[in-house]
Amino acid sequence: MEKGVKQYMNLKFLKTLLKYNKEIEVIDFDFYKNIDILSNLNKSEIRRLNDIFIPKHYKKDEVIVRENNPFVVLYIVKHGKVKLCMSTSEGETVTNILEPKKHFGEMGIFIDANRLKSAIAIEDTELIAIKKTDFRQFIVNHPGTGIKLLFNLGKTISNELYQVYNMIK
Repeated sequence: MEKGVKQYMNLKFLKTLLKYNKEIEVIDFDFYKNIDILSNLNKSEIRRLNDIFIPKHYKKDEVIVRENNPFVVLYIVKHGKVKLCMSTSEGETVTNILEPKKHFGEMGIFIDANRLKSAIAIEDTELIAIKKTDFRQFIVNHPGTGIKLLFNLGKTISNELYQVYNMIK
């Protein structure tokens, strides 16, 4: 057998093996269905989206992101708790405590700006990270699912703004 054909067959075998391993990965669909930005996705859409998820682990008190750093990642809390805080004239002000199935950094999907808050793990925490570039490419490659995701993100951001408006009203 020619060297090029043999290399091609080895490459094809490796791709098949890698694809097979990804397919047998256990995906917790129930977990994803209870996240507001993913709630109306079917299993096939979640499986495709799972390909761009990056698992991240943080120890208690570890800084996940710092205030004023660029928005480049959306995070979903899988296990643990995350404190969102911002600097004020009085020091640090905690604005929210996020538990599993909650997310942060969604504004960064839409705007090129710096983060308004820092995020710190309150306990050992596992997050799912989605890079802005991967998210945008996913939407281009899967426009039907992308429309659902964008609608869900818009709804989530609008609800949060509505709550803030009602607090200061």
